[in-house]
Amino acid sequence: MNDHAMGVLMALRRLNSELTVNNRVVAGLTGLKEGDLAVLDVLNREGPCSPTSLARRTRTHPATMTGVLTRLERDGWLERRPDATDRRAISIQPTAVERLTAVYAEANAALAQLCAEWPDDTIDVLVDFLTKATDTIHDAEARRSPTEHY
Repeated sequence: MNDHAMGVLMALRRLNSELTVNNRVVAGLTGLKEGDLAVLDVLNREGPCSPTSLARRTRTHPATMTGVLTRLERDGWLERRPDATDRRAISIQPTAVERLTAVYAEANAALAQLCAEWPDDTIDVLVDFLTKATDTIHDAEARRSPTEHY
């Protein structure tokens, strides 16, 4: 591995560590568990989905997901609604995105300010790289731990 690639890898690992710590702080402030944040993040980014889809996306066992969803529904973070296309199924809908957004607001504003200082084409390259890096990590994890039972 060359020095540039190693520098990128170390920067990504440092970012991952800081995001992990940040999620622990946010979990503590909101009374959520780190796994709860993962579920709410998927719902916020991808929109309503089925419990099975959430379990697969977060690599959570379906029985565990049932408990997570029950807790999040009880605390007003989401709702279970009949699926619009299949009345036998349910769709998980986020209901308190603004509560979570408020907790991340200060960090998000600082990151937005950082991005405002960069040219658009640089931001485009960064977003492309981060998207590809995320996909690469996701694909590597999928090969390492099969999810057929999830």
